[in-house]
Amino acid sequence: SGLIHFLSSSGNKYDANMIRRGDTTIATVESGSTDSAKRDDITSTTAEQSNNSDYQHILSLTLDISPPTKIRIAVLKDKCPKAYEFLSFMVENQQTECNPCTIYRGEPVPTYWGSKDYPDRYFDKGRWGPPYALVQGGLVNSKFNTVEQDNHRPKVLQRGMVAWAGGNSIHFFIALADHPEWGDVHTAWGEVLPEDMSVVDALVKERPLKVLERNNPVLTNFVEPMYFHLRWEGG
Repeated sequence: SGLIHFLSSSGNKYDANMIRRGDTTIATVESGSTDSAKRDDITSTTAEQSNNSDYQHILSLTLDISPPTKIRIAVLKDKCPKAYEFLSFMVENQQTECNPCTIYRGEPVPTYWGSKDYPDRYFDKGRWGPPYALVQGGLVNSKFNTVEQDNHRPKVLQRGMVAWAGGNSIHFFIALADHPEWGDVHTAWGEVLPEDMSVVDALVKERPLKVLERNNPVLTNFVEPMYFHLRWEGG
């Protein structure tokens, strides 16, 4: 179907193989990155961002790890007003409604990502994984199990884009590489600020991961999910 699967942070019942930093199947930021120079040119400076309407609403995720780590996301309010409304609800009510808010899945960028030497598929050792070049989290709350979808579905999800997982799920993911394999099935409601992507990359490079071999598709999660707090920058 092209939809990315999601798994709650409690899915620990599967046998797990450990991946540590330096595993040869994991690309470094330099070799695995598919950053577009064109996008960097557009969003390279704070001055340019301040003049871009897409960068007027910055959502800050502060991870409860040591040291505290911040990931800033430019929420595309004009393109995704329904997502913005839901995220605003979560910010305003997170003391009672983040039950929990965690980042739990970490899928490194394979060294062979997108290589034509591998089959054009995203399973069974295809060129698009596994692992699947993303970091995923959830906004679990007592009021909403789904988010009404906005009509902003890029044909290619680019590195740094943030999208809903599994259709109208309250789970989201950050793309660590460009994803042409899915087509336009995912609603992209935000973009990680370019200067913060190194922070996201470091999560899958430096924190312990576990592979859920018995899952279909094979998934890679963080050994310890990371709780986070939400706030609007400047708010």
